Amino acid sequence: AMAEEDPAPPADGDAPAPPPPRPPLTPEILAAFYENLDANPDPDVAADALAESLELRDRTTDARLGSRVDFIFNALDFARDAGLTPAQTVAVHEVGQAMLDECGAAPGPSFSFADAESLFQSTILPKVAAEPDREGGQFSVADVRAVSDYFAKGFFQHFSLWRFVWSEEQETEKHETFKRVEFAFPARPLPDFLTEEANEERLAKEAEEAEAARVAAEEAAKEAEEAERLRLIEEEDAKRKAEEEEYARRKPATLADAVEHAVKTALAQERAALEAEYAVREKQLREKISVLEQQMKAK
Repeated sequence: AMAEEDPAPPADGDAPAPPPPRPPLTPEILAAFYENLDANPDPDVAADALAESLELRDRTTDARLGSRVDFIFNALDFARDAGLTPAQTVAVHEVGQAMLDECGAAPGPSFSFADAESLFQSTILPKVAAEPDREGGQFSVADVRAVSDYFAKGFFQHFSLWRFVWSEEQETEKHETFKRVEFAFPARPLPDFLTEEANEERLAKEAEEAEAARVAAEEAAKEAEEAERLRLIEEEDAKRKAEEEEYARRKPATLADAVEHAVKTALAQERAALEAEYAVREKQLREKISVLEQQMKAK
């Protein structure tokens, strides 16, 4: 009988999943990036468009995506300043993305600085030629010197930081904030609004109504004043009549008392007649004055 093979030893852990494929940096995407960068004073406009083209969304909330977009942005900006062709720029981009992918593929410090140098050399040196086809993506010695200097300052000088960001899981803090937003009430339909002519008519009508209300208030005040004046007169008349009746009930003891009583009674009657006559005249004058005031206002 054949001996059974020993089962394979269990792995220490699941192998990290390879990064999902990303859209390549095409000449069209590159040209659109430079156009946005030149046309907008805010570089975030070009960065947002580049991230959308390369499907690197949520760069403002995902630290890794944000750092990748920044890395690509700076690399493309360097390539144009260095005079690299579009094909050379795409090659520089691919080298940079390979470096970042390796930082995230190996957990912890397993991807060393020496590994990073070796990866850089193995990806860039095959593209060097004595008489390079720069439009085809090959580099001259001067080109490689400029690219190497850029990666030395932009990647290798901060290698530990890049490796930590891409290999260590980052804690995520979620904060919720509630804000009150004011909004305008919907406007009325246009047919509900008045034309200029209709609005003038409305204002004139309101002015007439206000004037009529003012006149009515003045008339009501005058009537109240007149009623109060008449009430006081009636009250005074009633008091005087009561005194006269009281005096009349008393019999005069002497002729002198009788004469005095007759004189007072006659004077009282005369006074009452005069007051009644003047009250009527005063009322008539007030009515004439009121009519004259209305006529003057109408003019």
